[in-house]
Amino acid sequence: MTTTTTNGKVYIASMNLRGTWATKIDPNSVTLNVTSAQGKLNHDRLAFSPMTEIPGGYKGYDRFESYWQSGKVFEGIPEDKSKAWWKAQTTAKRRYPPGKGKTVLYATFEDHPEPLDYVSAREKVYVKEYYDLIKDRARIHYYEQLLKSGRSITIYDFDGPRTEDGGVTCLELDLDLLRSKIQIKRSRPTTQIRWNKCSNEHLRQ
Repeated sequence: MTTTTTNGKVYIASMNLRGTWATKIDPNSVTLNVTSAQGKLNHDRLAFSPMTEIPGGYKGYDRFESYWQSGKVFEGIPEDKSKAWWKAQTTAKRRYPPGKGKTVLYATFEDHPEPLDYVSAREKVYVKEYYDLIKDRARIHYYEQLLKSGRSITIYDFDGPRTEDGGVTCLELDLDLLRSKIQIKRSRPTTQIRWNKCSNEHLRQ
């Protein structure tokens, strides 16, 4: 008699730094924290967080987050100046200090010199390149095997799904949820962001 094992499910949950974590839909699911807010040698942080230093670097940057942030082109700041600053960083950063209060016009990368709006940059650069970067890591295969064995996983991230009032929540992963997360524009109170919709003027440059 052959026994068929049903794959486990994947849930995406939000969390607050030093605050509330969303309640799991499946309390027996494995907890996977993919953020950098844990020990620097934590296996999940090393495998999943873009803030983690990459041995040998990535396209001239010491970690993927620096590469991603370097793509932002600020109004009034030469693009080569901000990219050079990011390439010089050897510790984790999320902000380009001279860009505080400046408007982000669009994004460009060495392999994508054409101006990209926010959603296009996430689709063509962040999602594609980061997937290619981490997909063969041992920790990824470990969780893949857990799913194949029937175990479910709840992934916690600061950018996980939120309730209408900004509270934490947990949802089962599906393609619609993934697409909606890619297309959500994130705004910062310290930075005016215009790159969700590149102007025709910038696209012609």
